[in-house]
Amino acid sequence: MTLLNRCSRLLARANVQNLPRISLPNLRSGKTGHSFRYSHGAVGLLGAAVFGMGAALIDGQISADELELGHAHMHWEFKEHLKSYDHKALRRGFQVYKEVCQACHSMQYFYWRMHIDVTHTKEEMKEYAAEYQYPGLDDDGNHIMRPGDIQDFMPSPYENEITARLANNGALPPDLTLITIAREGGSDYLFSLLNGYEPLPAGENEPSEGQAYNPYFHGYYIGMAQQLYNESVDYEDGTIPYASQLAKDVCEYLAWTSHPYMDEAKLYGIKAVASFAVLTGIAYYMMRVKRGHMRLRRIAFTVPGKEKEISANGNLSNFSKYKEVDQALDKWSRK
Repeated sequence: MTLLNRCSRLLARANVQNLPRISLPNLRSGKTGHSFRYSHGAVGLLGAAVFGMGAALIDGQISADELELGHAHMHWEFKEHLKSYDHKALRRGFQVYKEVCQACHSMQYFYWRMHIDVTHTKEEMKEYAAEYQYPGLDDDGNHIMRPGDIQDFMPSPYENEITARLANNGALPPDLTLITIAREGGSDYLFSLLNGYEPLPAGENEPSEGQAYNPYFHGYYIGMAQQLYNESVDYEDGTIPYASQLAKDVCEYLAWTSHPYMDEAKLYGIKAVASFAVLTGIAYYMMRVKRGHMRLRRIAFTVPGKEKEISANGNLSNFSKYKEVDQALDKWSRK
C-alpha cells in the first residue's frame, strides 16, 4: 500500500505538459509528424501505478475477516424453464427441517395448509399441526391454548427474540421462510454452508463458545455447529441419507417455501406462450388468405349497354358521372 500511495502522489505532482516528448515517423508518408506523439514520463508513471497496485493486491494488506470462500454452483432442476420442483425431495426436505432445523429455526410466515397436495396429504398436515399448541379463545372469550390447525402458521421454537438469543449464546437463528432469497447465492450458498464445516486451520483464532469454523460463512465463524451428518435422518422412502443428500433436500424445500407458486407460474407462462403462438398463426392465415383478395382486387364500373365503349377506353367510362371515380380507382390500383 505504501508503494501505491507513493505512485499516486507522483502522478498528482507530475506536469504532463512539461515532460519530454518524442515524434514517431508517420507510417504513410515516412515523415515525422505529430499524429503519434506521447510522453515517456506519463507512460512510465502509469506503468508504475499499475505495478504498484498489483503488488499491493498480491501481498498486501487485505483483511481475511472481510472475505469468505465462494460457494459452489449446483445444478438445480427447478431453476430450468420447463422443470418443476421434485415433490419427493420436498417431502424429504420437510422431514429434515422438522427433525433437525426446527429445534432452532422458525418458519412463522408459512402456513401448514400450503403443504397439502405438494408434500403431504390434508390428513397428514392436520396431524402435524395438532402436535403444537396455539393461543385462542373459548366460547366465553377467555384465552386458552388450542391444538393447531392447517390454517395456522408454522410455530416458532422460541417465544421471543430474547429467549432465542439466550438459548444460542447471543446469536439469533434466522427465520427460514424466505432464507433462499434473503441470502446472496440462494440455494447454492445454503448447500455450501451446510456442507462446508471444516477443522480449524493452523494460525486461526479459536472460535468463541457456541461457534464453529465454516469458510463459506462471512467472517468464517458461525454461531451454528454442524447439524447434518450421514444417517442423521432416517428417510421414510428409503433414500440413503448422506449428509450431502440431506443438505440438497432441505435446500430445495427452502427454495420452495420462498417461491411456493413457481410451478403454477411456469404452467401459466407455457399456456400463455402456446396461446400466443396459435393466435399468431390464425392472424397470419386471415391476413394472407382471407383478406389477400380484398387487398389486391381491382374494382371496374360498367354501364349496361356501354361495355364495348368502356373496355375500349381502358375500363374508364366517358360519362361524367363515373369518370372521376374510375380515374381514381385506376390510379390507386397502379400504385
